[in-house]
Amino acid sequence: MNTLKLLIFTFLCALSFKLLSAPRPFRLGNILSAEISRNKVVIKNMDSSDYDFKFKHYAYAVIFLKLHKGRSLSIYDFKLNFKDKAYKCIALRSGNESFDTKKWQLVKTDPNTIYSLLFIINSELLGNAKKKLPLTLVYSLVKSGHVNCKVPFQFVNYDNLTQVDQIPANGIFEKIKIKPRKTSPDKSKK
Repeated sequence: MNTLKLLIFTFLCALSFKLLSAPRPFRLGNILSAEISRNKVVIKNMDSSDYDFKFKHYAYAVIFLKLHKGRSLSIYDFKLNFKDKAYKCIALRSGNESFDTKKWQLVKTDPNTIYSLLFIINSELLGNAKKKLPLTLVYSLVKSGHVNCKVPFQFVNYDNLTQVDQIPANGIFEKIKIKPRKTSPDKSKK
């Protein structure tokens, strides 16, 4: 009986790990990762006077996704809701390109390319601990209304966001960082 319990436990652990790293489906494709950092993100052609930010301290929320074949992507289709506040999509990018506010739409997309959406949110609402934060991606459609998708963002505080080429095909919603063990010097070798 103990062997059966161990097998069931092992299966459930493997399944939960797979679910944590699996991409999250949404209307246009799959979300591979979502992260928030206070570390400044380079944005080409950014003119802060174009945006009416009602907060002093910025954090950068990025959603990494792959789109279904034939889909287009626009910053005007998305908002991000967090703590009763809605944030507009500021910029997008394809692959490892830089974010650029002049590039507001991608008409032709490739299902094998990772695209990123950038939102600037109020940093003061985040706290200081690295943790998961539940935000809602709102996809607005003219004909069928709003479609909401809960997204578990990894708040990395002042760490850099994950580079696009480091995101595996199955997503990376759960970062596992292994810290090396501190070894004490061997006192017997003095």
